[in-house]
Amino acid sequence: MNEFMTTLHLRIHDAVQSLRRARAKGDHAQIEAQAGEIEDLVEIAARHGVDIASGYQGITRAA
Repeated sequence: MNEFMTTLHLRIHDAVQSLRRARAKGDHAQIEAQAGEIEDLVEIAARHGVDIASGYQGITRAA
């Protein structure tokens, strides 16, 4: 995995974890911010042909 892909996967992981924390706290502004960040990262992955679907199916369902 190259540096770009590694960084992208780490950012997605961090954003999902932040989303989970925001949901647990009921912080609606942070929920929206994290959801937007995840959406942007997924779009970046798609534009660069990075397959994230298989690695994040369980995470996205729980998030």
